Amino acid sequence: MREKATLKRYGIFLLGVLICAMGIAFLSRSALGTSPLSSVSFVLYLSTGVSAGLYTFACNMFFLAADVFLTRRFGWMQWLQIPATFVFSLCIDLWLALIPTQLNGPLSLKVLYLVLGCPIMALGITLEVLANVTILPGEGIVKTLAAKGGWEFGNVKVAFDCTLTLIAAVIAWIAFGRLNGVGVGTLVSALAVGQLVKLYSRRARRFAGA
Repeated sequence: MREKATLKRYGIFLLGVLICAMGIAFLSRSALGTSPLSSVSFVLYLSTGVSAGLYTFACNMFFLAADVFLTRRFGWMQWLQIPATFVFSLCIDLWLALIPTQLNGPLSLKVLYLVLGCPIMALGITLEVLANVTILPGEGIVKTLAAKGGWEFGNVKVAFDCTLTLIAAVIAWIAFGRLNGVGVGTLVSALAVGQLVKLYSRRARRFAGA
């Protein structure tokens, strides 16, 4: 019985990873700006043509290494982040291949992609959290920084996202002379996704308690 419950949790987590990657792909293909957490990897992908999934994996492994350095710990939770990140990176490449870009598309479709991307990404994150199996390194390093500094997780998350967005903006400016891959969509997703996760989580807890 316990094994069945564990398998169910892993299944929910993997579903969450798949859905979260879809949301990120919609945001990225909107041409209005991707999510803050994926901004660096997506801008590098745009500027070099190398797989966005590969850059996503590399960035997350850097976050994991920083987490291990700060905590001096590499336990089961950290081990699980490696295959989880690998699947997440593959899913991003999959959805980017399936979802057409709206770079030269009408504004209405760009906005539609943005409107779809935020709630889809939030749903994926909610499922990952509810599964309570592991977390992706991008969230793990924020938790560690918050714990080490004695700061609120939300404040550290905002600072972390802003830092990544700034780095992505600098890379885009150097590569293209403009903010390619970073834009109003990045700001909207930063403001909306967290609130949507809170909404979904409340609904999920009510459903579980019903």
